Amino acid sequence: MTRSQWTQRIRQADPRHGALLVLSVAAVTAFAVLITLLVPPAPTAYGAGIALTGPVVRPDENPLFAIQEVLAQQSAALLRGDRDGYLQAIAADDAPLREQAGRRFDSLTALRVRRWTMETADLPSRTDDTWRVPVDVGYCFADDDCTPVRLRVATKWSVVHGRLRLSGHEQTHRPWDATTLAVKEGGRVTVAGPAGDAAGDPVVLDRVLRAAEAATVTDDRFAASFDGPPKRYFVYVAGEEQWKDWYAGGAANAGAYTIPLQPGAADVVVDHKTMTDSWLPTLITHEFAHVVTLGGIAPPAPAWWLTEGVAAYIANGEGGELRNDLPSVRRHLAAGKWDGSLVLTRPPADATFDETAARYGIALLAVTYLAQRYGEAKMLAFFTEVVRKRRTVDTAAQSVFGTPWQTVSTDATASVRAAAN
Repeated sequence: MTRSQWTQRIRQADPRHGALLVLSVAAVTAFAVLITLLVPPAPTAYGAGIALTGPVVRPDENPLFAIQEVLAQQSAALLRGDRDGYLQAIAADDAPLREQAGRRFDSLTALRVRRWTMETADLPSRTDDTWRVPVDVGYCFADDDCTPVRLRVATKWSVVHGRLRLSGHEQTHRPWDATTLAVKEGGRVTVAGPAGDAAGDPVVLDRVLRAAEAATVTDDRFAASFDGPPKRYFVYVAGEEQWKDWYAGGAANAGAYTIPLQPGAADVVVDHKTMTDSWLPTLITHEFAHVVTLGGIAPPAPAWWLTEGVAAYIANGEGGELRNDLPSVRRHLAAGKWDGSLVLTRPPADATFDETAARYGIALLAVTYLAQRYGEAKMLAFFTEVVRKRRTVDTAAQSVFGTPWQTVSTDATASVRAAAN
């Protein structure tokens, strides 16, 4: 929204100041200079020997433009690596907020933030002595030429001795906001973990980076059937605390998960305690498969079997994923726990590891049948129709395979049962 549009909204919201706020930009600037001369900031230091700085705000003035100025200054300070400048808007004696902001600055800098913008998303509203306004953040790591990932956060502001200061910033569950990160960067992958934790140990990050760089060879090949390879994959290695806290937290029986952020962007989170040298390459390849096949879009819940089945198919190049799941599939079928439907949904939160592995295995066997029967290209086209375009399996099967879904499903079910015997 332009400054004039904001001015119009402020005038409508607070007609007492309408006459002032519709002045030209030049007049507003001149008035601000006059106010600065007539009402200078308090000469005393504020906090631990640091003079209070920031835009001048008159009593009862809506601080929208002052907030926008501070947000622009903070963004510029972050991008030039100026930690003191980034923290300047926060009072020196507000230790918790300065610690939160400092952690964010350190992690973003370690991730090589290349684009960072903060813009007000609405007019500030006032409660007592505090102004509140949502702020839209846009960011990119390691690449200038990207579509910024969008994030909205709540902020709080106060006016002290006529100067604006940031007094509250929503703490998100993004890894770079919740944790001070240690970072390793390869040719195609950036890996980060909690600094000072076993999950962020340089040796651990190197292990993950090697496995992830190797995984890109496979996943980049499959990406050609979708949106093409991402410019960079991002992997966050979680310790026990982070596994529960980052994003929505890891699901039961999961060793990793992929978070779609927006079209074209996704993050991968790996549970440090589940990483073994033999399983890590398959695990990373599976999650990167979600990155390239979903393209940052959340899949429809009924298509869980196809979403996971295709990722498992891509990761099963040397048969590791199937070897891991097949014993559970056999036990599951022998106990009569599968009704033959391919359209399996996500395992419930209280599912046993064996039940979870069985569902993944059935999904893998079903997708493998589709690829063998109709060809890999058509199997991936069927995925696109159902998961990316949200068509029904009936419509997609007829369109891609030229066969009714009932026939496809019956044959695939028979193939799964045969493979499990």
